[in-house]
Amino acid sequence: MNKYRFSIFVWFLFRPSLYKQFFREAVSFMKRKEHPTLSYSEESLSWCQTNACDEENALLQINPSWSFLDFNNEFPLLVSDGFKLIESFDFNWGGQGNISLNYSLAKHLNAEKILETGVAYGWSSLSLLTLLNRMNRGSLTSIDMPFWGTRHEDKIGCVVPSNFEERWNLIRLPDRDAIPKLLKKEKLFDLCHYDSDKSYDGKMWALPKLWSAIRDGGILVCDDINDNLAFKHFCESEKILPIIVRTFDSQFLKYVGIAVKKAL
Repeated sequence: MNKYRFSIFVWFLFRPSLYKQFFREAVSFMKRKEHPTLSYSEESLSWCQTNACDEENALLQINPSWSFLDFNNEFPLLVSDGFKLIESFDFNWGGQGNISLNYSLAKHLNAEKILETGVAYGWSSLSLLTLLNRMNRGSLTSIDMPFWGTRHEDKIGCVVPSNFEERWNLIRLPDRDAIPKLLKKEKLFDLCHYDSDKSYDGKMWALPKLWSAIRDGGILVCDDINDNLAFKHFCESEKILPIIVRTFDSQFLKYVGIAVKKAL
């Protein structure tokens, strides 16, 4: 066992709640040389580039009266406080993601029951909880297991102010443990944002389950759909006409998928 793999083994060893995930990861490593989240698909990227639109046009496709709302401009103090906190850290968990798109969708939906997978700093969580706090109703459930080897787990969701946590249920487990348990108790979410296991198998496992828990008229958002063909194949299997959104995160181009659940 090389030094890196030994460090991952030790990381899992001190986290009993993640033992099941450790065995899943071990099986994955036996099947392939690199972690599946690191795979890359030229075919998926081409599909996204061909069908993508910007955030404003994506919202118009859902409803002609919907407009794009820039969370950073609407709540500059919340955002600046978050960045000031992050600047003091000696690690980097990435950018804000599609924070304004999620906020826009939730606000136009009048979403009261929201689910997200993947938290990191908690930028998306912040935007959604800001909305719920302003409406004075609703709740956000977030599922997050740090990418193995990650330190500073106590900083997960750190940009969310403590006075917002009353409406927040943060579940610190892998998708495959948390989602089945959650969906036994909770159903019919207005909005779900998927931003956790980016692998093809991970998405193909989770997306159908999350889709079944979304109400008619509700929306499923899937991050980083250019990594592999999972979102495309999911939409084909469910006969969904997806909306592909071109977004920028810290100046990096990425693609986000939107699926609207139409009433039968």
